[in-house]
Amino acid sequence: MKPKSLIAALWFVFTAAITAFAQNGNSFITRAINGLSRQPVIEKAYLHLDKPYYAAGDDIWFKAYVTAGGKHTLSTISGVLNVELINTANRIEHSVKLPLVSGLSWGDFKLPDTIKSGYYRIRAYTQWMRNAGTEYFFNKTVYIGNTIAAAVTNVAGHKKTDLKKADQEKTGVITTRQQSAITDVQFFPESGNLLYGVSSNIAFKAVGKDGLGKDIKGVVTDQNNNEIVRFSSRHIGMGGFNLLPSEGKIYKALITFADGSEKGINLPTPQNKGYVMHIDNSDPLFIELKIARGKNDDTGGVNLLVQSGGEVYYAAQSRSQQSTITTMIPKSKFPSGIAQFTLFSDKGEPLNERLVFIQNNTPLNLSVDPEGTNFTSRGKRKISVTAKNGTGKSVFGNFSVAVTDETKVPVNESAESTIFSNLLLTSDLKGYVEDPGYYFIPQNDDAVQDLDVLMLTQGYRRFDWKQVLTGPNTPKYQPETSLAISGKLRSLGGGKAVPFGKVTLLSSSGGFAMLDTVADDQGHFVFKNLQFKDSLKFVIQSKKNKGSKNLRIEMDSITPPPVAWAMLPASSDTGFSVYMNNSKQIYDKEISYGIKTRVTALKEVEIRDKMIKINSSNLNGPGQADQVVFMRDLPPGAGTIASFLQGRLHFVTVTMDMYGVGHYYSRLGTMKLFVDGAPSTPELVDAIPPEIVESVEVLNSPTSVAVYGSEGYGGVLLINTKKGADRPSPANVNIYMPQGYYKAREFYSPQYDGPANQPKVDLRTTIYWSPNVATDKDGHASVEYFNADAKGNYRVVIEGIDANGSLGRQVYRYKVE
Repeated sequence: MKPKSLIAALWFVFTAAITAFAQNGNSFITRAINGLSRQPVIEKAYLHLDKPYYAAGDDIWFKAYVTAGGKHTLSTISGVLNVELINTANRIEHSVKLPLVSGLSWGDFKLPDTIKSGYYRIRAYTQWMRNAGTEYFFNKTVYIGNTIAAAVTNVAGHKKTDLKKADQEKTGVITTRQQSAITDVQFFPESGNLLYGVSSNIAFKAVGKDGLGKDIKGVVTDQNNNEIVRFSSRHIGMGGFNLLPSEGKIYKALITFADGSEKGINLPTPQNKGYVMHIDNSDPLFIELKIARGKNDDTGGVNLLVQSGGEVYYAAQSRSQQSTITTMIPKSKFPSGIAQFTLFSDKGEPLNERLVFIQNNTPLNLSVDPEGTNFTSRGKRKISVTAKNGTGKSVFGNFSVAVTDETKVPVNESAESTIFSNLLLTSDLKGYVEDPGYYFIPQNDDAVQDLDVLMLTQGYRRFDWKQVLTGPNTPKYQPETSLAISGKLRSLGGGKAVPFGKVTLLSSSGGFAMLDTVADDQGHFVFKNLQFKDSLKFVIQSKKNKGSKNLRIEMDSITPPPVAWAMLPASSDTGFSVYMNNSKQIYDKEISYGIKTRVTALKEVEIRDKMIKINSSNLNGPGQADQVVFMRDLPPGAGTIASFLQGRLHFVTVTMDMYGVGHYYSRLGTMKLFVDGAPSTPELVDAIPPEIVESVEVLNSPTSVAVYGSEGYGGVLLINTKKGADRPSPANVNIYMPQGYYKAREFYSPQYDGPANQPKVDLRTTIYWSPNVATDKDGHASVEYFNADAKGNYRVVIEGIDANGSLGRQVYRYKVE
């Protein structure tokens, strides 16, 4: 620990409370603090995945944690999370919307057997996060392999592609060029400047064409080729050295790469004017800050501002003219994560900046207590978890638990993205961070120093000081607290806004539902606080207001964020080949047991005749109805569907109630109504404009209604709407199918203590997954599951968070014999 006597020699005017600066009259610091306080709170998203890589036919299970602010508390800003699977062509392969409850949610992706091998990205974001930019989204690259495709019998005899070699060439692994020509090396003087006569720490980073760090060594010389200092990288191409520039000299680094090739790079030219801000972060309790002034500097007073997560935790000012000034800052002032130290002139111009990673808050202590000691194949496991904070107090927390067969799913823990590495580190840094899990592996003595080098070489992306000082822009995207349906009423002719029109929203999900609202003076309407599942169809209609037949309804749509090309690093995880070999064995085993049928790729067939499209939702098959009425016979100016069908249906009576809504009765009873295969109601059918309906099918015989079970006892009426370009844009009505909430599937876990009818083979690699494990008032929770058939090492990963934003992660292993 640094001697406390050093604090007495400090040069800064300190304050423990931010508000004291206003009393001291420092207008710049007050303005900067107020500017930061006006910045929108930034949300972050982290997904805990069950595995680091996948194969065709797998399920990707994930738990979402969305936090807000620098203290990482679970967010209450947003109520909707978007999660996307982006394919090798950089297009969204699949997307889901998930409801966020106090910042938590979970979901899954089912990977088809036909998926192409390659690097995929999983992206997660809220609409509110879009204000900070797409770089704040959660992004994780995962490799998905397909051994099933390789096993397909290719009747057409197409040439197979060596995917492994192609992937290596794509990522730059295979090359005959010298490393000096394809490796980028940059040098970063601490806080940005080199000053003559001031000793400075210079960090460096070497990155290859594949985006990964490359080990280098070298020597620094002056213009007379005098050797000054030797250096070498200490971790994935990064390292540092000290340099004391002498007056009038310039410096160059001669770099030697692993293949023996060399390259010379000029170091930044030292100056006589400016500041160097040096930080020593090695003490567990204090940050030592040293500021050196150039001999020709006449800046005057300086201001220091330290913020983390958009909140100022330390600020000070000085008008000292001393050449070197030192101070100690307690780490207890800051939350865990990245702190940004910025030195300003008395005019508010940024002079120097330095990032520091502070591990201050004690993470949650998660203790794992397995029940029993005999761990066998298909044996029952019960694992108890106790969560306590840094003071040993039991806490309420929410966690996700993944159990995998590590023998089949080897893991490179250094490369893992964890709840710590994501929320505390990579979410605030620009660019790709290689091996983020390395910096959080327990008992890693080198991690603290290597993490400090990372802070010197990786860019920070949280704030633009110019924007902070001039004031924030109005956020373009508002938080989605729930699902909403909105649009505008416009005239048919000129497209002018139609104000104050009455709008009705109809749906038959879970029973008939109808909502009414009124558009504003700009013709805009919105239905808020909706809860509906994906693929649900709505009818939006404006009626019973003057001119309703002469307007169109234009639905609002939020354009998805652009999918920018992302660097896809080559996987250095040798465990993936083990996993893919096992995936092939599982596929072959399931074929032999008859669980799956081998896929055969057929020859390409050229269809010359025009296909006749039959749009039908009939469970008996298209055309298998007692009567089909095509709406192409609809006369001009027809009213509702019911009025058109009256007298046209065989053995069906159509009656109108007092509101003009049609009801349908067959010889069997009251008919069940379906619109495009979804159960509906007379009210909803009445709201559908006849011009968008293609056909109506009548099922009123015992044979035709049998497939509908009890729902078809009274007969069935099927309304089939037109598809795509065949559907006109009717006046005052819009049939709308927005993306609703995805209903997450439940992980299947066999119960081997039940009936004897059990699977012949249990080849699971994800043994157990539970996304919602909550501790009680005593901090306790437990999970139960059964092991699979395979013997070997099983790995249990528990991640989560408590109500105060304290993060927790625990890895537990056991052996199945």
